[in-house]
Amino acid sequence: MNRPLETWKLCVLSLLFGAPIGYWLASSPSATHSPVYAQQVTDAQSAKSGLELSASVASADQLSKVFRDVSKSLKPSVVSIKNIVEQRVRVGRSRGSLNLPPELEQFFGPQVNDFESDAPGGEIRRGRVDNGLGSGVIVREDGYILTNNHVVKGASVLEVVLSDDRKMEAKVIGTDERTDLAVLKIDATGLVAAKLGSSGDMEVGDWVIAIGSPFGLAQTVTAGIVSATNRNDQGITLYDNFIQTDAAINPGNSGGPLLNLRGEVIGINTAIASRSGGYNGICFAVPSDTAQRILGDLISKGRVTRGFIGVAPETLTPEIAQQLSLPPDLKGALVTSVTKNMPADKAGIQRGDVITAINNKPVISGSDMRRAIGESKPGSQVRVTIMRDNKPADLLIQVGELDEKALAASMESREILGIQVGEVSEETREEFGLEADEGVEVKGVNRRSPLATRIPPGVVILSVNGKKVNNVDEFSEAVERALTDGSSGQIKMVIRDAESDKMFQIRIR
Repeated sequence: MNRPLETWKLCVLSLLFGAPIGYWLASSPSATHSPVYAQQVTDAQSAKSGLELSASVASADQLSKVFRDVSKSLKPSVVSIKNIVEQRVRVGRSRGSLNLPPELEQFFGPQVNDFESDAPGGEIRRGRVDNGLGSGVIVREDGYILTNNHVVKGASVLEVVLSDDRKMEAKVIGTDERTDLAVLKIDATGLVAAKLGSSGDMEVGDWVIAIGSPFGLAQTVTAGIVSATNRNDQGITLYDNFIQTDAAINPGNSGGPLLNLRGEVIGINTAIASRSGGYNGICFAVPSDTAQRILGDLISKGRVTRGFIGVAPETLTPEIAQQLSLPPDLKGALVTSVTKNMPADKAGIQRGDVITAINNKPVISGSDMRRAIGESKPGSQVRVTIMRDNKPADLLIQVGELDEKALAASMESREILGIQVGEVSEETREEFGLEADEGVEVKGVNRRSPLATRIPPGVVILSVNGKKVNNVDEFSEAVERALTDGSSGQIKMVIRDAESDKMFQIRIR
């Protein structure tokens, strides 16, 4: 009677323990491996063994160590710069300005908001507003910092944050808008200064490292290569000559260093080409060879000394060359205007000449010409090669010194035919419904001028003899052309005042 019961128990136990064991055996990896997966496992094991012995990995580790060492060696030299603007506003107090429900306001308390107000009882307060964040690099152990001009422009206070989070107020030693560089000074000694290298030694494909504070994230390190050198005519500065890189640079990186693998500064990160406002892989840095010279001038004199000959250059494009019946492959800077009694005028340079070389160094753009002359020592002579009437010629020009204030004044306002003309003010442009860069505004009139009774101050001159004028140079050229093209001094002008456009004709001689 007991045997059948024991057999029944044995069967139950077999089912209870045998089924899971069988399922586990059936579902084990060895039972379900496909031939493809099995081959992948074999390849993975082989690759792991290869990586442990690979010379390539050892070489890559060495490159990683270089990146680590450069980052560590420059960490104390890179700073964040906060641009702070002080503003004075009349403020009032508004209860519940955040529109909180009563039950929440009881919990959080009355919400108060400062706002501009002309209401009685308002008070004047001075407040500080963050105007922007950039980066900089310490270049001398006694606290001199190199950065971008646009990082510090318009600041009431400049706050520098060191790598150990110390905050110091900086003063501006000097700025240079033409290269977008600036030098600051903080009251500190014994700092770790970065070494300026030679940007001229860099070639396309070389590794570079950028350090800065993108979006306020201090000490951010990115890497890439030199994508191009001598990038000019980008419209970023008057002296465009950039190193292009694909190292990630974003807002806040401006003013920070671009480094070679020896940890030397070979550029100052300045701008990006982007449709979104963020990193798109095209970034520009001012070469260290340029920065070195600007740095020396700003520290020693507080300003940059530059050469000047008095011409306005424009890059000669194939389209312009075709219009002027010049060889389509001709490269150079087209002279669009020559300032009277300046070095170029005295040496015989004429409007329409194409400058192809300076001191036997090829000139391929307007930026090239500006930079070559600007870097020439005032008082020195330069040999300028020009193309005129499809014939080359060399002229010796004694370089003058650029006076930024005088040049700005001459560009802003100039007396022509007894009337003072300049750029149209924003107020006038809005009042008259003018497009950007349309016309020149009459700032004043000489009573002895033949135009004194025809053109009152405040009107805008739109065209001369049917030729639209969009700046002072174009107005000057149009008047000069009208006086020399056989029209017997007859000039037709279209002007706009607050009422309408008017056209009149006047005889100058």
